[in-house]
Parts: sequence; structure tokens; C-alpha cells
Amino acid sequence: MQLSKLYKLTEQGIGIIKLVYPHVTESELECRQTEKYGEVWYVRGADDKWYSPIDAYMISHQKTPGNKDEFKAAIKEIAHTFGLDDGGKEKKENTVDASEIEEIASKLLRIGGKWYKKAKDPLTKQETLFNILSSTIVNDYGKEIGNMILKVAPKYLAETNIPSHTDYKECIDNGDGELFYNIYRPLSHIPTEGEWKHIEMLLRHIFQEQYEMALDYLKVLFERPLHPLPVLLLVSDETGTGKSTFCKFLNAMFCENALPLTPEIVESRFNSYWVGKLLGYIEEQADDSNERKKQNAKLKHIVTAETLPSEKKGKEPTLAFNFLKIVICSNDECTPVKIDPNDTRYWVRKVPALSKKEEGTDILDECKKEIPFFLKYLLDRQMRYERKNRLWFNPEEMHTDAWRKIVRHSEPSLEQELREILLDIMREQHLEMLEYDLTTLMALCEKLRLSSRLKCSITRSDLSQILQRWGIGKATKTATRITYYLRDELNKPSYSCQKVGKKLKIYKKNLIEDDF
Repeated sequence: MQLSKLYKLTEQGIGIIKLVYPHVTESELECRQTEKYGEVWYVRGADDKWYSPIDAYMISHQKTPGNKDEFKAAIKEIAHTFGLDDGGKEKKENTVDASEIEEIASKLLRIGGKWYKKAKDPLTKQETLFNILSSTIVNDYGKEIGNMILKVAPKYLAETNIPSHTDYKECIDNGDGELFYNIYRPLSHIPTEGEWKHIEMLLRHIFQEQYEMALDYLKVLFERPLHPLPVLLLVSDETGTGKSTFCKFLNAMFCENALPLTPEIVESRFNSYWVGKLLGYIEEQADDSNERKKQNAKLKHIVTAETLPSEKKGKEPTLAFNFLKIVICSNDECTPVKIDPNDTRYWVRKVPALSKKEEGTDILDECKKEIPFFLKYLLDRQMRYERKNRLWFNPEEMHTDAWRKIVRHSEPSLEQELREILLDIMREQHLEMLEYDLTTLMALCEKLRLSSRLKCSITRSDLSQILQRWGIGKATKTATRITYYLRDELNKPSYSCQKVGKKLKIYKKNLIEDDF
């Protein structure tokens, strides 16, 4: 077997023959089929006898064919001359230079005790780490080169997650000389001067009078990814509004650091899919009201929590730094979430339908092309809104009409019911203000049997707290004549009554939500 490899690697011995007979002619060569070695070239010597390459070499070097020791010596000499090892196998020369080794090694890394290879996922087109054995590298490139590659490949003690879009580092030094692999991914966009008219059109459509505030939101997201921001809630009961387009634009802008979420994903305890990401967007809410309550409670916690337990299947949970921002799209303008009047975590925008001209434009593809130009603009742009809150913006700046509408529908059922009754009386009587005191309000509730209908007890204290939440001023200090209205049943007309008491003035502006 050694000889057959030797013959093959030297073109069936012609190289050896030419070493012995430099001026050999074609007529002096003959290719013969041998049982042991396959095709072998023979040469005709001066004595007109035909010799195999090895025999010809031995005769020319005063060695005796058939002598085992001299045969071994001849093999060794030939191997050395033709760059073969002592067994007749071709030597594997280090044909890979240092730059090639570095290039191969740059796609490999060791985190802890495991090796990984960076490669683009064929489905997502995103760079992903795939497990690989060190022995696979050695098998692929040979022992010598494989070990050289493994030696120069970067090695990290563990993973970390340090987000940055302006000064990204894949290798993080902890200050003690220990290196950590940054799992946060760099953006693929390079900020460049250029126009971004389609992005501007989309943002002006979504945010309208709060366009500048939206630019600040995106600037904070881009330049200060660690800073918490409010939940951005986009609502509309219309279709073709561009809500989904905006979410996909954000996904394209922040690449692998943004991802779609579903209610099931949010609720799952195995949350390593999204913990450590910059942005998650939800395009559908849980249908069941109890599930929605649980989901909303979890989202509120996510927005402000500095750390979260990250858990993978089959592994113990670990504590991870949290900087996830949430965007929610909903077709429900009234109850997509429950918002308390004192809750500062939601920025709600009602999004109108796109115009026919806007809808006919392939705006998402155009926006994606403009991202490098938009990022350059954000870098150069000065902030318009100073930091006023842990979520950056002043809560009052986020109190849009759409926000107030959700707050109204988040009220306890008694509050909602009483609000609707009073507004209906105002509309029926063409009034902008109603006069009551706590006693007459209690009488209205009793007449309409609200307590039994809502299955709750109603006290003067309950009514007092409701009036306070509505921003109703204090009652007059002295008793005056009050003209108030009652109804015997919900669907019957109201009628006026009079009494003397400490008057409360309930204005339509304190109740109305028609404009929201």
C-alpha cells in the first residue's frame, strides 16, 4: 500500500524514472497493470530489461533489488526527495498562511468550555452562533493547522450583554483581564448623509402633533439603549393604519436586537428568547380578559425592572440585565390595557388610516433603504424634550386623548356607569353642568338600582372618591338651592327636582370623552 501511494503521488513513478534517466524517451517507457499496485510505469534499462521505478532507482544507486534493508533505505531517500513521509504518504505541508488562519479563527470562539462558529442563518439571514466541537476543526483542517486555528481563536470566560449602537464592542474586559463575549448584536447600518422622506412620512402619520416627541423617543432608543422608555401603545379600530409597518420598520432599524412578541411568549416562563433584547413589539393582545390582566401586569413590570430572571428549558434561571422597550398595536381603542390615572408607563397614540396615496406606496421597503440616512440625522439632532421622568418624558406629555379614553374605560364599573348616566342627562337636557350634592347623587343611584345591578354596595364615600378622581371641586360652604335631575329607570326621561344643600358642580368637561 505504501508503494502504491508512492507511485501515485509521483505520477506512477515517472518522476523517479526521470531522476534516474534524465533523458528518457517515450519509447523507453511502458505503463503496465499490476495486481498489487494498479498502473505502474516501467523503464527499459541499458541491458534491455524492464524495471519498476523503485528497482531502477536502486540499480542506479548501487543497491540490490530484493534486499529488504536496501529497499527500505531507497524508499526513505525517495520519500525525502519527493516530499513524502517515511511511509510513502504525502506530507501535509502548512499551505495556509497566517492571515488565512486568522480569518478562519475570527469565525470561531470559545465561551466558557464550549466552542461556537459564527454563520448566517439561512432563514433569518442573521449572524448566529452554532455549537461546534474542537475536534471537528482539527478534522477539517488537519492537526497542525487545526490546532493553530484553535490557538488564535478568541476565548471568553462567559457571556455578557452590553447594548450600544454608537460604540459597540464584541469583547468586553471586566477590568481584571477577564474577557466576556457580548451577545448584543451590532447594527448593520452605517449612518450616512441622505434623505429619509418615507420615514418622515410614516412618523408624521403615526405621531402627528407629537412628531418631535417621537424623534426624541427614537433618539433615546438609538443613543441610550439602557435608558427605560414608556410602553408605546398604538391603537385604532380601523385597518390599513400603518401600525404593523411601523413595528417592522423598528425591527429593520435595530436588526437582531428587536423581535416580535405574542401573548403566549410574554406569558411563558421560558423567556430567554426576549430577555436581553432592546425592543419587543406585540401586534395582538390576549383575548381572555383575565389573561390580558396578567399580561398587562407583566408588561408593566418589564418596563421598569432593572433585572429579570432569564430561563431556558432544562436550565436553572439566571439573573439578566433588562432594557427591553415595548410597543403594542391594538384594534381596541377602549380596553387594550388597563391604565390607572396615575400610571405613567403608557404613551398612547390613536393612528388614523393611511390615505390612498400613502397606502399605495411600498413604504416599508423605502423606509428600510433610508435607515442609514435617518440614523445619521438622529446622531446630529438635538433633543427637544428634556429628561423629566424615569421613563424620560413628562407624564403629562403622554396624556393624549387616546390615553384618556383608555383610562376612562379602565375605571371601576360604578364609575363608568355613573359617568354615562350623567353625560346622558346633560345631552338630554342640553346642559354643560349639573348640580348635585352627595345625598342627591345617592338618590340617583338608588332610583336606578345601580347597587343591585352592579352587584356592589354604594356609599357616600365611594361617590366622594369618584368625584375627586373626576376633578370636581369642593361643595359650597353654605347651603344653597340645588336643581338636580333624577331618573326612575335607565331608559326613561330625566326630570328636575330642587332642594337646599351644599352644591357640587359637575361640568361636562370633567366627564366628556366624545373627543377622545
